[in-house]
Amino acid sequence: MLAYLKGTISAKEISGGPVDRLVLDVGGVGFELAVAHPTLMAIGQPGDDVMVHVAVSIRETEWTIFGFREASERQLFAILQSVTGIGPKLAIGIVGTLGVSTLVEAVLSENQKMISQAPGVGAKVAQRIILELKSKIEEFARNTSSGAIEPRRSAKSQTFDEVSDYLAELGYTHTEIHLVFKAAQEEDSDVDTDNAEELLRFALKRLGMAAKRAK
Repeated sequence: MLAYLKGTISAKEISGGPVDRLVLDVGGVGFELAVAHPTLMAIGQPGDDVMVHVAVSIRETEWTIFGFREASERQLFAILQSVTGIGPKLAIGIVGTLGVSTLVEAVLSENQKMISQAPGVGAKVAQRIILELKSKIEEFARNTSSGAIEPRRSAKSQTFDEVSDYLAELGYTHTEIHLVFKAAQEEDSDVDTDNAEELLRFALKRLGMAAKRAK
């Protein structure tokens, strides 16, 4: 129905949950989009012109437009909803929190623990995602326009698990932990994500900065 929308950001609203609200002015028409929190934070500020990939969910009494920064996020959002018990709001929360590459890696390496750290995802749902999606995710990774998404080495997964456990003991939430891991992977930095000590130092510094900004 809709593939993307180009327009000006009119408003941004943080809900406090995994799905936030973005209002996009497209030629004088305001479209209300449901977006993952990381998307809302990264997509721009009111007044900015942006393009947002979208997917429309139609229920009996509700039409919802979901927004994404990348086409690959939109594709993975659709794939996730083929899993028993996963609806659009849970799907966008998973994609938004974990990101495409992390989620693909987790499914292909059968890392149930990593998937279950997304908001609203318990061990049983994570297991269903792996069982029902592994072949689809393999095909998705092969066909992704940016090239095949290769799962990271098991050693790297173990490093992320080790640091994740330590940060969780310090009281950080699963969402905070995965966002900082995502930053370590995506930013142009010298962080060696195979090295647990280096990754931990980066995470503590980044989380400390975020805490200061929140005060």
